[in-house]
Amino acid sequence: MDSWINFGDGFLLIFAINDEESFKMLEKKRERILKNKLGAPCPILLVGNKQDLDNERQVEYAEAKALADKWKVEYIETSAKTNFNCKEAFERLAVKIVESNK
Repeated sequence: MDSWINFGDGFLLIFAINDEESFKMLEKKRERILKNKLGAPCPILLVGNKQDLDNERQVEYAEAKALADKWKVEYIETSAKTNFNCKEAFERLAVKIVESNK
């Protein structure tokens, strides 16, 4: 994983909105990314997946948005099943990567 981080120009930190444990694991993943990047530009987008399972939600939108705000990153919800916002998530990250490389 460290070699992936070293070669990555940007990162999607993804959790399932119906799995609180996946949300709790994000902090460690982010810390690992920041540690490996050693202060280099590191665009990150926080992504709550499985938006189609909103009725099973364990992580509220406001909670995820608050974490994104704390980290000063953007938050978006997606559904890989219905293809909701999937393209948009990658496009937003790509824009952030280009901006950070200027």
